[in-house]
Amino acid sequence: MYVLAIETTGKYGTAAVIRDDGCVFAASSDTEMNHLRDIISISDEAIKRAGIDKMDLTHVAASRGPGSFTGIRIGVTTARTLSQILGIPCVAVSSLEAMAYRVLDAAADASCTYVVPLINARRHQVYAGIWEIARAENSNADASENDSGKDQKRDNIRDNIKNRYSLKASGDEKQYMIEELLDELKKRICNKDGIGSKAGTGSPAAVFFTGDGIDAYSDIIHETLAAGIFIEADESIRYQHAEDVARIAIKKAAAGQTLSYNELLPEYMRLAEAEQRLKAGTLSEKIKKAGGLTGVTGGSTDDNTADSRDRATEKL
Repeated sequence: MYVLAIETTGKYGTAAVIRDDGCVFAASSDTEMNHLRDIISISDEAIKRAGIDKMDLTHVAASRGPGSFTGIRIGVTTARTLSQILGIPCVAVSSLEAMAYRVLDAAADASCTYVVPLINARRHQVYAGIWEIARAENSNADASENDSGKDQKRDNIRDNIKNRYSLKASGDEKQYMIEELLDELKKRICNKDGIGSKAGTGSPAAVFFTGDGIDAYSDIIHETLAAGIFIEADESIRYQHAEDVARIAIKKAAAGQTLSYNELLPEYMRLAEAEQRLKAGTLSEKIKKAGGLTGVTGGSTDDNTADSRDRATEKL
């Protein structure tokens, strides 16, 4: 099994190939928001590093969002196209889940209870999810020597790429006001015994934050939550990467959780700015007359998690 994973929801596009034994071969762009130009070349580079041909791929996975609207569209469209051309199934992976997976070991080593990825959605908003950390059920188990055939292969895949810990979704992935999310986390911390209830007591931190929402709202986080009950991910593991999409995708592929190319759909998590304004009746007549809604679904063509879209519409 060889799975090609594509990640274009953040600033830098990345691609990775993962094989049955869990080895990952990755490539990345060094230019911000250059996904359209770079995604094919970095995918080819990841395939080359894996020592295989494109025809050897068995699955193609995409980080389907949330994140940059344009980036999501590029990644999903690329995966759908490869799926159709090569005749292989797709795997859909949440960008938030992949971000949580990326920092899982660091969060568990710090004895945190929750992993909370934050993607900046501007105007005090974030795309976020809350995952609870648990020790993986198979963390000390190996595949049985008595197993055989297909079941043996699936067990080997899961065992070879296992973490010492697992993540359990503890709420919906959705768009939050940052203050709303922090209030929710404070309630959880207060209601759960033994985790970081007071600063300076030596109790372990409760929450491990990751994602570019830290860059945007770190001041608010520090003002709202007591010191010592949260940790912010180091920049080396803070942002989206195809390696983590690949590790989730191969587990899903082994479990048969695949899609046809036309079933792989983006997850924007909110309407594009122009769609919101049209729905609210506040869209500029100038845009309407100019046909500015053509192809607007999912955001503008040059956004960075709605940044460019917001700058443009603020002038209308």
